[in-house]
Amino acid sequence: MSVSTRRAALGSFACLACAGILPGRRATAAESTVPKTSLTPDQALARLLEGNSRFVADNPMAPAIGSGRRHELAGGQGPYAAVIGCADSRTPPETLFGAGLGEVFTARVAGNTMTPSALASLAYSVQVLGAPLLMVLGHERCGAVAAAVEFVTKGTRLPDPMMAMVDPIVPAVRAAQRKGGDLLDQSVQENARLVARNLREHAAFRALVPSRLRVVAARYDLDDGQVTVLEG
Repeated sequence: MSVSTRRAALGSFACLACAGILPGRRATAAESTVPKTSLTPDQALARLLEGNSRFVADNPMAPAIGSGRRHELAGGQGPYAAVIGCADSRTPPETLFGAGLGEVFTARVAGNTMTPSALASLAYSVQVLGAPLLMVLGHERCGAVAAAVEFVTKGTRLPDPMMAMVDPIVPAVRAAQRKGGDLLDQSVQENARLVARNLREHAAFRALVPSRLRVVAARYDLDDGQVTVLEG
């Protein structure tokens, strides 16, 4: 195991310990006045995609973001889905899925990679808040993935500390090279798939899949606004 990989693993362990969600330990949270969602994993995914369909059609429902909803959520939260997406300013999950306050738990990092804090956040959303769906959302023409492609094909490095967002994507680019086609878009898709597979196999989630939890990889199209499920 490389030094960087070992550090990442230790970071993940520490973050999960802080959240009280290490395997074998019961996750705890302050008493919530908001019930956990009753949606199944399949129903949660259908709800996300229905909201996205409205977004694509320029016919979104008004999300619940008013004072009444704010007061309702002051005592807790029960999101029906969790999304790890890119930090790109064009890809806010709540907007893409027409979600209101308290509906979608989001973690965002350039390249939608699994940092220790993102992993701990998603584990919290599932084990404590009861989210039945995790979506890894990549997007068309992702800058972080493009930088990883440039690094793999040309050796081009970004200035420190930006290489930290490139390194986790390199395995996806190498996998995409073996598939052929448009390397950037194939890498975007492989990166989402890789993160989703790692989540399914992680000790924090694997016992819950598929009975209580569904983990999907998806791709967002910047041009038409559509989210397409790739795997899961």
